[in-house]
Parts: sequence; C-alpha cells; structure tokens
Amino acid sequence: MSAAADPYLSLVTPVHNGAAFIEDSVRGMLDVLDRLGRPSELIVVDDGSTDRSAALANAVGDPRVHVLRYEQNQGKGVAVTCGLAHARGRLVGWLDSDRDIDPEVIVRAARRFEETPDVDAVIGSKRHPDSQVQYPAIRRVYSAGFQLLVRLLFRVNVRDTQVGAKLFRREMLETVVPLLLIKRYAYDLELLAVGAEFGFDRIEEAPIRLDYRFAGSGITSEAVRWMFVDTLAIAYRIHLRHHYVRRYAALQRARTDASARRTTIDEDRILPPVAATDLSETLV
Repeated sequence: MSAAADPYLSLVTPVHNGAAFIEDSVRGMLDVLDRLGRPSELIVVDDGSTDRSAALANAVGDPRVHVLRYEQNQGKGVAVTCGLAHARGRLVGWLDSDRDIDPEVIVRAARRFEETPDVDAVIGSKRHPDSQVQYPAIRRVYSAGFQLLVRLLFRVNVRDTQVGAKLFRREMLETVVPLLLIKRYAYDLELLAVGAEFGFDRIEEAPIRLDYRFAGSGITSEAVRWMFVDTLAIAYRIHLRHHYVRRYAALQRARTDASARRTTIDEDRILPPVAATDLSETLV
C-alpha cells in the first residue's frame, strides 16, 4: 500500500546497533501493516548506532518508511519520543525492532480500536491467556517481581507494562508524552502510570507471540537496578511531588500565554527531545 498524506496508523521502531536484523524487521513490519488495509507509516529511529542500522533501514526503499537518526545513544524513551514527534497517524504506537515480538500484535491492536472506539490504548502482554511466549526463566522472575511492584505503587490496571508493542489513541500521547522524564527502561511504565492519573485508564491487553532471540540489548543486573530506581522515582513524582500535574498546568499556562501573544502553536506535534536528522531522502 502506498504512503498517504494522513496515515491512519503510525508505528515507531527504535534501533541501536541493529544492522544484523533491522532490514528484515522493517520488511516484516511493512508486510504486517499491509494486512490492516489502511494507510500507515513506519518511523525507524536510529538511537545513536555505530553501525549501518539507519542506512540498511532506509535501503528498504518503501515510501512509508521514514528513518530518523541522531548521533549519541540516549535510550528507548528518547528514541520513541523522537519518533512520536514525527508521527501523523490517528493511532500511534511502537514496536521493538529486534524481532522478538511478532508484529501481528499491532494489527490486532488496531482492529481492537475499531471494535471498541472508547479504548485509550491496546498493549501487548506476556500474561494474556492467549500469548505464546518463550524467554529465559530469569527474565520471567524479573518480570513477575516488577509487575508486583507496579500493582503496589500505581493505578495501572494491566498485568504487563513492559512489552515493547503498544498502540495508543493520539490524544493520550499528546497529553502525556510532554510530561515524561524517563529516558530508558521504565518509559513504558511512566507513560501508562501518568496516563492513568489523567484519566487515560481504558487500557486493553492483547496476546503476543514472543520468541526471545537474544538480538536486542537484553536485561542486565544494572538495567534491573535502574528499573527499580526509576519506578520508585515515578511513584515519588506522582504521589508526593505531584510533578506531572504541575508540569501539565505549566504547559497549559504557556499555551495560553502564547495564544494571547498570537503565537502559532502546532497542537498536533509532540516536540522531539533531540535534534534528529531525517535520512529518508538522503541515504542510499
């Protein structure tokens, strides 16, 4: 299906040093998006790779693919937010690029939006009864412990916040993403937890097929430690500092002041946190 001026669905996929798999990943995602039967776009964000990830993604040569790149590795949160800033779809989401997760979940999520118009987000879940998952026992232990902590600290009514396959109504992202602070592993949790605080709590979980290929970055002991620290920091900002409410109020005041000065604001954009180069027209 050819690119459209206003795609129905925008899918962001971040990559860091993924030259070994990114071209196959992009082709696989495009094949799955074709099954949706509606205009779509795929935004590949190269998170400071030192290999040819961006060039190989761009070499696919499909007009639906947009490749963004910045020089320094800054983590998933920055990469996803940068991609979201360029997304034009009515539905917007992301999918990990390492091929661990079958991209069919994105089409399944999009169809769920069509069936249930008032849902805010549909997210992939390892704990959905229809999911087919194969991944190491130690990651199962980490995941179970983390989700128990999430249930204790937040008003997020889902069983799995961390699967890298999510699709959102645009309005939710436009409200929540400018408030976020996390740059790496707890980005997904922060978005869902803050969204729930602002009333975006109509979240459904979708089954996934996960085959852990060890192609991505993996979960190290340091990553687990930082996940724990970031999770406590999110809880502190929500329950004690009320940071996100205060940040939202500040942004609203800024918009009001700008409007009073007759300054044009692009309400359909989420400002990227870093300057990224669009390589779609320049790489060969």
